Amino acid sequence: MNTHGIDAFILAAGLGMRARPLSLVRPKPLFPLGGVPLIRLLLDQLRQRQVQRVFINLFYRGTEIRNALRDFAEVCFVEEKALSGSRILAIPRGKSPSPMLVVNGDVFLEIPLQAMWREYRRVPCDGVLLVRPRTAAAYSAVNGENGWYRGRTRGLNGHWGWMYCGAGLFSPRFTAAIRHGSLFDSLEQGAFRVRLLEYAGIWLDLGTPGLYHQAQFDYIDHAGLPGSAAWSGTSRVDKTAALCRSILWDKVEIGAATRLDHVVVADGVCLDNTSMHHRVITMDTNAPL
Repeated sequence: MNTHGIDAFILAAGLGMRARPLSLVRPKPLFPLGGVPLIRLLLDQLRQRQVQRVFINLFYRGTEIRNALRDFAEVCFVEEKALSGSRILAIPRGKSPSPMLVVNGDVFLEIPLQAMWREYRRVPCDGVLLVRPRTAAAYSAVNGENGWYRGRTRGLNGHWGWMYCGAGLFSPRFTAAIRHGSLFDSLEQGAFRVRLLEYAGIWLDLGTPGLYHQAQFDYIDHAGLPGSAAWSGTSRVDKTAALCRSILWDKVEIGAATRLDHVVVADGVCLDNTSMHHRVITMDTNAPL
């Protein structure tokens, strides 16, 4: 089924408050998985799916994101002077009749664009929300009836239901009508018909340092990479050091007799003759993972 003409929008402007202290070093879309920044992994998928125009909004550390994507000519950057949330999706994009694929810039998934497009075409609707079984009360529950979106519920105990995967396909009618920072507030305050589509593939949330650490090794397992793929090629590890499920960002120096167990080490840090367990280390911070 031809998806030609579909635009995509990667939401990448957030402050990453939950991901501190790592997000004080890099914006979340540039957190690496298997040595590749998350946003590049998403863009590579969009290229494979023949999406020819991708919008990315920039605010927090936007210059770093722009510089990391210089070789993606199909990207249209949208600079924000203040965070607008989902309101940014209402920007004019010509008179395209095609829906827009929207993806959160802090999750990794294998975007099932063909399946979303089929569902969008199968039943007259204003969009398709990708959902998966809810894994924690911290995520809002997505309620549905006969495959239609019927709102959200927060904090349910003993009832997990569905959760939003951070990807949706939305009609021009809906995106043009967005008036709220929350995508879901706009859905619920308008007369929009939106389908739910279950997603059963890999889904990784990079929202906190702990979630990012888990996502790194889940991604490495999924991609069939060696454990050392969690270490940047610009970092150096002494042959006497021992690292267990630890992540090294760029230009990290791990010296002699250093032992790291479940540690994330951010750009430019040097460690020597030390032992650390379940920590996040930046140039300015030594915090629990």
